[in-house]
Amino acid sequence: GTATHENFQYYKVEYAPAGSNNFVYLAGDQNPVVNGFLVSINTSALGPGAWTLRLVVVDQMGNYPEPCQVTILIEN
Repeated sequence: GTATHENFQYYKVEYAPAGSNNFVYLAGDQNPVVNGFLVSINTSALGPGAWTLRLVVVDQMGNYPEPCQVTILIEN
């Protein structure tokens, strides 16, 4: 994936049950990434069902554009 910004500070990847806004921190880094590895997910830890993952890129002022979100279906 890609996590970069003109005034990049850090990125974080969070997860929540689909349809919920109760996001939990999963991973992140203080180095920008372009077309590379962002995070590895152990799906057995989440359990079966629909989950939303979101990528938040934060700038030096603490601002961030609209997070990128994707919903996945886990069938362990």
